Amino acid sequence: MRRWHFYVMGLIALVFGLLSMAEYVMISYGLVQGWLELYPAEQIDWLRAVPDWVHGVWAVQATLALVGALCLLAHLRPAVWMLGFSFFALATLMVWAAFFADPTLLVLVGGGWLTWVTMGLVLALSFLIYLYSRQEKQVGEVL
Repeated sequence: MRRWHFYVMGLIALVFGLLSMAEYVMISYGLVQGWLELYPAEQIDWLRAVPDWVHGVWAVQATLALVGALCLLAHLRPAVWMLGFSFFALATLMVWAAFFADPTLLVLVGGGWLTWVTMGLVLALSFLIYLYSRQEKQVGEVL
């Protein structure tokens, strides 16, 4: 019998991947529903106007987060590199949004500690999912 934490972490990774993909698809296709209704209009416009390379990195991050989670649940080895690249892409997006975007995300939402904490927690969750998949590969759970 598999260890219970494998399924808990797999479910967490799957929800994270689904939310990443859902937000990307909704922004890309102009669907302001669900939690996006809570975003200010300026932030939605900012998200729609990101440069093409950012849009591409975001698509890669969302796809790898979702497919990596599915691979983790299926005990497949590619989950490790997919979740690792997803973390790296997310970190790239956050650095760009916080420091290099015009205007930066921090200026757009008013800065403050809550934005930094939210970005840090999302990045930490992505990193922990990657670390978990790597550990499961080392103990032989992911084949």
